[in-house]
Amino acid sequence: MKSLLAQFNAMHRDWPQFQASLGLGPQSVIWFGDLKGLERQFHVSIEYGLPVSGRNDTYRLMPVVRVLRPSLILNYNAEEEAPLPHVYFESPDPRLSPLCLFDPKADEWDSSMLISRTTVGWTVRWLAAYEFWEMTGRWIGGGRHDEYGAAKGEDHAA
Repeated sequence: MKSLLAQFNAMHRDWPQFQASLGLGPQSVIWFGDLKGLERQFHVSIEYGLPVSGRNDTYRLMPVVRVLRPSLILNYNAEEEAPLPHVYFESPDPRLSPLCLFDPKADEWDSSMLISRTTVGWTVRWLAAYEFWEMTGRWIGGGRHDEYGAAKGEDHAA
């Protein structure tokens, strides 16, 4: 497992435009920064924390990435992935739902990996696929859906 200091230093080195802030709990951090999709900049947050006994917060299991601005657009009429592609839907505002960047069941990310070398690049690819989806209604970002998540209106798009 990479220490929080190792994650912090790697982000500072690899993505200096990201600013770090104290996270929501002990041993956690939130980075804020701009990334470019196909045509425009997006301001995102990446939240991460080391495991704490007795707590199973999502950001302690994997990095949690949200698009803060511009707001993601919900499209209930999209050909694929309506109303928003590859996110873990959260209320009250689904536009702030965490992005689904990898398949947790396939162990595509673990705490031995650097966020700066995995999550940030995956976010850039997600943003590009999102912009294409926004234009065409088709998701080109790949990924997999569980059987229960395949229907519109479910809480999770993988």
